[in-house]
Amino acid sequence: MSGGLELALRCAERGWWVHPLLPGSKRPAGNCRRCRPPAGARPACGFPDADGCACREAGRYCHGVRAATRERELIHRWWSGRDFGVGVATGASGLVVLDLDDHDRPPPEQALLLPGVDLTQHPDTELDRVRTGVDVLELLCRVRRAGSLLEAPATLTVQTPSGGIHLWYRAGDASRYVQGAGRLGWQVDVRAGWSTAVAPGTVTAAGRYRIAGHQDSPVRLPRWVALELDRVGMRHRDPAAGPPRRLRLPRPARERGPRDDAAYAAAALRGELEAVASARAGRNDQLNLSGFRLGQLVRAGLLEHDQVHQALTDAAEQAGIDPGEAKAQSTLRRALQAGMRSPRTVPSPGARS
Repeated sequence: MSGGLELALRCAERGWWVHPLLPGSKRPAGNCRRCRPPAGARPACGFPDADGCACREAGRYCHGVRAATRERELIHRWWSGRDFGVGVATGASGLVVLDLDDHDRPPPEQALLLPGVDLTQHPDTELDRVRTGVDVLELLCRVRRAGSLLEAPATLTVQTPSGGIHLWYRAGDASRYVQGAGRLGWQVDVRAGWSTAVAPGTVTAAGRYRIAGHQDSPVRLPRWVALELDRVGMRHRDPAAGPPRRLRLPRPARERGPRDDAAYAAAALRGELEAVASARAGRNDQLNLSGFRLGQLVRAGLLEHDQVHQALTDAAEQAGIDPGEAKAQSTLRRALQAGMRSPRTVPSPGARS
């Protein structure tokens, strides 16, 4: 039995859906000219979506992650006599994999290190030491005051040939996520949904994917990481699942402040969030205006920055704005910062009527 076949069968026994990777490569294998035309040509079947293509029903592996299987008969047919690697379909397998790149390079502007997190509120984070995806994840752990996910890996951890790290987690029965690069953090990719993770033990031209540490099984995705994925819009949103969820209103920052101030801040917050969520034309303009107004209240100490950023992101998503879109995040970040440079004077109770 070949190494790839044995590995694929072991993965399937663990409940993971697998598909072949080209020998020595991370790319999906293809066995149909119609689905894999010459370079530069357009696939007739719409690869990788394969709408109307009969290849999957015929038991072919042309469509990569969308052809993944746990059937032993298919696995034997696909891998026998071939030196294929093993790709694991993350979404179908109920997995989320944090892919931490190791490209040692100067970081981008501070706002792009952890999108949506105002690092100016965390002056003790040693940003000058951030060079890799591992550093960025550790930075996120410190900002959220969570234990390191890397010092003593508590989940399946895979060392890549290029020096990167893959942290494998179980997503949970009722949770689904989408893949994305850089949305959680710089040099941090999230492999979920229609994405592939290279199974540990697979060998590419660059080397072998090896398990690091003693934990050989994924554990449940930590709740705080799940909340972070939700914050940056990576939880799967099913448009057929029902009406948009109610907007979550953060609690005012001044728990011990004047009651009238807290009520004023809550009312202003609700109004701005509803304005963003209901916007159809000029959505980015409304996001900019609401971000500025709420930034003023943040600077006045009536609202918390990170909570307002998340609430505005949720409202923008309900308006149809992709929460991971760079333009939207830039608009929101700049609007909040502009508002914080011009704090609002809270009117007296008599002036609010």
